[in-house]
Formats: sequence, structure tokens, C-alpha cells
Amino acid sequence: MARWSAAALFAAAVLTAAASCVLVAAVRDDDFFVEGSVYCDTCRAGFETKATTPIAGANVRLECRHFKSASGAVERSAEGSTNATGQYHIELVDNRGAEEVCVVALVSSPMPGCGEKEVGRDRAPVALLTDAGLATTVRRANPLGFLKEQPLPNCGEILASYALRSAPSY
Repeated sequence: MARWSAAALFAAAVLTAAASCVLVAAVRDDDFFVEGSVYCDTCRAGFETKATTPIAGANVRLECRHFKSASGAVERSAEGSTNATGQYHIELVDNRGAEEVCVVALVSSPMPGCGEKEVGRDRAPVALLTDAGLATTVRRANPLGFLKEQPLPNCGEILASYALRSAPSY
């Protein structure tokens, strides 16, 4: 068992406290964080199944437009990429809240054979309103999906297990 001196324990505590202060100082009250996930629809089902796989390294973009914009031009954006579990975390600094309509959109997939954007799952709206009764500055977007070029061989069985009226045969 390692023995820790009082000085070493004190130094570790000071470094931990200092790191916490830096993180707290970097986050302002009007900053928002958008989280979500990106997956590969391995059955081309249009929804997540038990065969769905997360995509690591997928790129997404948060796009915000002024709600009264006649042109619909993106006023600002932030990009992110997914981690090993297919999750992303995007920081939006200086939120303007009620003035903007924001969406998270798929940009690219690094997964071979799973790069087709799934219509209806290629973007998700994100509500950044501060007066919507939400107590946190973290917003969760619906999952975003890419389609696999060829469905897995067992997709017929998987979809049939969901008791869908007409499961496609593969």
C-alpha cells in the first residue's frame, strides 16, 4: 500500500480545487451546452433498433438562425464530434435564447458503409430558451442517424421482434 505524505495530499487537494475554479470561471451563465448522439441505422429501419451502433468520430453542427430572418441565413454555428460511445457535447457561448431557432445537423460519418444521412433523423431542433422553465443550461437533442448501405442479414428477425405490421424481408 502506498503511503502519502501530508504535503502530497495537500498539493493534490490544491490542484483539484484550482482545476475546479478554472472550469467554473470558464462557464458563463448565458452559455449553453447541447448534447446528443449519432448512430448507424444498420437495418435501415428509420429508428433505433437493438442492432443500431453508435458512431465514434461523427461530425455535427449546431446552427442558429434569427427567428425573424427572411433569408434564413445561419447567424452562428458551433461544431462538435462524437466520442467513442457516439455522444457529442457542443458549447454555445453567449446564448441569445428567444431570438434564435437552432438545430443540430449531421455533417459527416467516418464509418465505412454508413454515411448516408437518414432523412428525418439528419437534424434535430434544440430549444435554448432560458424562460422555458428548464433549470439547467444543458439541452439534449434527439438522436441523429446515418443509414447503412446494406442492412445486416438478421434485420428481418430484429424488425419482426418489434411486432411491426409489415417487416421488410431481407
